[in-house]
Amino acid sequence: MITLEEIFNLTKSQLKSKLLEYEDKTHYSNNLERINAVIIHSFNKELLNSKEMEIVESENYDRVMKSNPTSYLEFLELLNLKKKSTKINININPKLLKSWNTPKVTTLEGHDYAVLFVSVSGIINTADKFGNIISSQYIISGSSDNTIKIWDLSTYELVETLEGHIDIVNCVVVSGIINTTDEFGNIISKQYIISGSDDETIKIWDISTFKLVKTLKKHTGAVLSVAVSSIINTTDKFANIISSVENTATLPDNIGKQYIISGSGDETIKIWDLSTFKLVKTLKKHTDNVTSVAVSSIINTADEFGNIISKQYIISGSGKETIKIWDLSTFKLVTTLEGHTDWINCVAVSGIINTADNIEKQYIISGSEDKTIKIWDLSTFELVETLEGHNYSVISIAVSGINNIADKFGNIISEQYIISGSSDKTIKIWDLSTFELVTTLEGHTHNVNSVAVSGIINTADKFGNIISKQYIISGSYDRTIKIWEKN
Repeated sequence: MITLEEIFNLTKSQLKSKLLEYEDKTHYSNNLERINAVIIHSFNKELLNSKEMEIVESENYDRVMKSNPTSYLEFLELLNLKKKSTKINININPKLLKSWNTPKVTTLEGHDYAVLFVSVSGIINTADKFGNIISSQYIISGSSDNTIKIWDLSTYELVETLEGHIDIVNCVVVSGIINTTDEFGNIISKQYIISGSDDETIKIWDISTFKLVKTLKKHTGAVLSVAVSSIINTTDKFANIISSVENTATLPDNIGKQYIISGSGDETIKIWDLSTFKLVKTLKKHTDNVTSVAVSSIINTADEFGNIISKQYIISGSGKETIKIWDLSTFKLVTTLEGHTDWINCVAVSGIINTADNIEKQYIISGSEDKTIKIWDLSTFELVETLEGHNYSVISIAVSGINNIADKFGNIISEQYIISGSSDKTIKIWDLSTFELVTTLEGHTHNVNSVAVSGIINTADKFGNIISKQYIISGSYDRTIKIWEKN
């Protein structure tokens, strides 16, 4: 039996002979022999033609992965090493192929009408009897049945249904964990679900009790999108860690704010203080529905005196085909991005990515009725790439967490993926470093209205072994939520 390593030591003529030897067989002696035959065929074809192999979409890939994924992934890794000493250009990502090509899919049913939005809570860590850290997370879904449902991501069970909106729920997000102190210096931790509706209100719910905390009522049109700004931690006079957004000396005790940002059919963006629930500012530069809002990560720079200056941006998309960037500290419009040729349905922001040139990048990602996804550099506001692949409008975009790896020079390379949902009923996964399509997930029978990505969740089996999982969550007009699990 020839091994994978031995395949790479064969000459072209030997490869041809070996290929003919396998093709002459009507039956293989075992499964591995059949796999090797396909591998040799793939590699021989590559050497003969010197063309890029599209392994992800190839017939060979599908055949072999069903029989023995591990063997084929080993082949890909060896082939990836081989290309460094040849002129062969091979486009593969074994880690991702192993994860998403044949995902496990779970379907949640419970909403009476379309699922318009899905979101995922932060990870809550607890310890089991073995001392392992166990992570739990909730899926939050909003629907045109006017309700919000909370699902346990580890058990897939419905935990709670929140009722209070009197019209369809367009959007739901979850705040970060907010730490405040009482008069005695005790730490009080809060986390909220924030929902927006066609009833023109924003509702705030306590995630620990599922009780309605506050209703915000200043919009005069449907609330189409909500986002929450990031949290900076500072210390109060008791040396407790306090959560804030803007690290600015103008705030008492150096304690900043966390904001809710809402976009509406009244063509405005409203900014709300999450600690007081008061309206802080209304932004009025859009001339059509504000369909989507997002908030960038916090970018820290230093002024001439060495003081840390924190910058954070609001990104908003509208029905007028434009995207606007706002400075969250001053509430001023920074710039307007133009390039889409139809309604902007969704905007998102990547994490801060380290490139091979050791440069930090952060991207704005937008999806449109024009069927495209556009990627913009947040530092220069220039269009970087346009992704085409969906057959109909791009309705929703999510960005995965960042996986940092080191290249052979010791530079940190960041891996991150764009997940897009479309009215063509599919979900597509794109590599944010190469802008290439990785795979397409099919299973919904109607528009994919919303996509979200969980964090990496650690669970333990009955023997105390740690099992790590990550999920894509999607909501659709077919009234279902699907959970896509890496295999």
